[in-house]
Amino acid sequence: MITIQPLQRAQKDRVAHLILTEPQYPFVGEIHELTAEKDPQTDFHTGLRGETHVGFFKIDRDFSRVVDRLPMGTFGFRGLLIGGQYQGLGYGTALLTALPDYLRKTYPELTEIWLSVDKANDRAIRCYEKTGWLVDGPGRDGRSGLEQVMRLGLS
Repeated sequence: MITIQPLQRAQKDRVAHLILTEPQYPFVGEIHELTAEKDPQTDFHTGLRGETHVGFFKIDRDFSRVVDRLPMGTFGFRGLLIGGQYQGLGYGTALLTALPDYLRKTYPELTEIWLSVDKANDRAIRCYEKTGWLVDGPGRDGRSGLEQVMRLGLS
């Protein structure tokens, strides 16, 4: 249903049409903000339904900069945006279901990946839990409030 591919920074126009809807505002930036990041430790990826780009996310190759209790070089999953025009169609769950196989192929050294999600974002937390992510340790102060740290094993 969903395929995932790397997205080069020069290709960011392919996801520029992804809109943010009001319920998403507190939890994720607009696509132009997400794709403006220039950090060489952060890789861009896109979720596609057929030829249509329906989602975007980043892999941070040093997530300890975000969650300081994690060891240096820990990988993190950040900035997931399923375009508002594609919400409610199961694409978020489909992307998260496809993610482990994609990460194993794209980053073969990975045995786990981490994320930090706003505790008020119940919908996202349920989706993460449904696709195998586990709460791991205490929360942390985040962009818009307390965040829950979660981990997905890949081995």
